[in-house]
Amino acid sequence: MGKRELDGVGRGWSRLLSTGKVASSAARLAGAQLFHSAPGKQERLGELLAGELDQMKGMAMKVGQILSYMDGALPEEAQAALRKLQTGTRSVRFETMRESIESALGGQLEELFEAFEPEPIASASVGQVYRARFQDRAVAVKVQYPGIRDTIHGDFSRLEGFSRIASLAASVDGPAIVQELRERFEEECDYTNEAAWQNWFRERFSAQAGALVPEAILERSALTVLTSEWMTGADFYAFVEHASNTRKQEVARTLLRFAFHSLFRLGCLNADPHPGNYLFPEPSADHQQVVFLDFGCVRRLDTDFVASERRLFELVLEDRRSEFQEAMLATGMVAKPKRFDFDFHWQLLCHQWAPYRERDFEFTSEYIRAGSQYTGPSNPNLRLLAFPPQWIWVQRLIWGLHSVLMRLGAKGDFASVARESLDESKSPQRAAPLPGAP
Repeated sequence: MGKRELDGVGRGWSRLLSTGKVASSAARLAGAQLFHSAPGKQERLGELLAGELDQMKGMAMKVGQILSYMDGALPEEAQAALRKLQTGTRSVRFETMRESIESALGGQLEELFEAFEPEPIASASVGQVYRARFQDRAVAVKVQYPGIRDTIHGDFSRLEGFSRIASLAASVDGPAIVQELRERFEEECDYTNEAAWQNWFRERFSAQAGALVPEAILERSALTVLTSEWMTGADFYAFVEHASNTRKQEVARTLLRFAFHSLFRLGCLNADPHPGNYLFPEPSADHQQVVFLDFGCVRRLDTDFVASERRLFELVLEDRRSEFQEAMLATGMVAKPKRFDFDFHWQLLCHQWAPYRERDFEFTSEYIRAGSQYTGPSNPNLRLLAFPPQWIWVQRLIWGLHSVLMRLGAKGDFASVARESLDESKSPQRAAPLPGAP
C-alpha cells in the first residue's frame, strides 16, 4: 500500500479536472496502441491513468478495474499498471475514515473493536478495508468514503445526457441502461444490503466444495460500514504465478460452478468478477479452494429472463439451430425481426459459449479478442437489438469471468460443468427469501 493519502473523494471542480486528465491519458493510450509505441511509454501512460482513476474512486475507478483484466481492451503494459486499482494505492486519511466508522456504528473506535489497524489493506472504488479484531476474532472492516454517494450521483447525471443521444441511433434504451447502472451503484453504497447478500450467498454455497464466502458480522455493520470474518490467501496474480497447473484447473471449475449455479439456479448474479475479488488459501482438509469477496454488485434476475437465457444456452450447446430464431424472438430482444440477422447472432452465441460446446477447450487471449468482431461496429444487429438491463450483468459476468479464466490458463472439459449446472437448474433453489424481499 502506498503512502499517498487523500482528504476525501474529489467532487465538483477537482473532479472535472481529474476527468479531463483521464480523458487525455486514455486518448494517448489509444494512440500508443494504434501506432505500436514502445512498451515503456504504454506503461507510463497506464500509470498516469491508474493514478487519476484511483484518486477519483467511484464509477471511474470501477471502469479502470474492468479495463485491468479484460484482454485486448488496452496494451498489456498499461493493463498491468491498472491492476493496482483492484486494491487501490491512494487511501483517504485514517482520521476522516475513523469519524465515518464512529458515526455509523455509534461509538468510539476503541469501544467498538478490540484492536484496529489504521493502515488500510485495500482502497477500492466505494470504500477502504481495514484489519481489526472483534469478539476475539480477526475481521475485515470495509468503510465507505464520505461523500461517495453524491459523487456517484453526479457521475450518472452527466451520463444521462449521453445516453439519450445514444438511444437516437439504436434500439437500446439508453436512459434505462443508465438507470440500471445507477441503481446497482447505489446499492453498492448500501453496506447493510451487501451484508445481507453476503450471508445469503454464504448459506447457498455452504455445501458446495471449493467455494467459501466469509460471514458478514451484523453487530458491527451499518449503512456505511461492513465487517466480515477475516480471510487469508494469495491474491489472484500470486496464485497464477505459483500454483500448480492441477490446482489452477480445479479453481477454474470452481469459478464456473459458482457463476452458473448463481445464474441458472439461484437467479442472482454477483456480477463483479474482477481478480481482486478472489483469495486463494492453501489447500486444506475441507478442500476449499476459492474465497469469494465483495457482494456489493448483486443483480437478482426475473424468472422469465433466466428461463430464456437457459433455453438459448441449451440450444447453442446442443447445436439446435432450427429452434434458435423462435427462441430468440421469445426473449423480446429483437426490436426489428425482419431486418435481424439471426445467422450472425447464432454465430455470436456459438463463439461466446464455445468453451462449453466441446470436451477440451483452452481459454486463450485469441479467443477473448475474437469476441470483439461480434460486438464491434461490423455487427449488423447493433441497432436492431433491445437489450434488457438485466442482460448487461450477464454479459459482464460471462466476459469478465472468461477473461479471468484466460489469465488463469484454464484448459479442459468445461462442457460437463455447464451440463451439470443446467441439470441442477431444473429445480431452482428458492427456499430462502432473497434479501430485501417481502
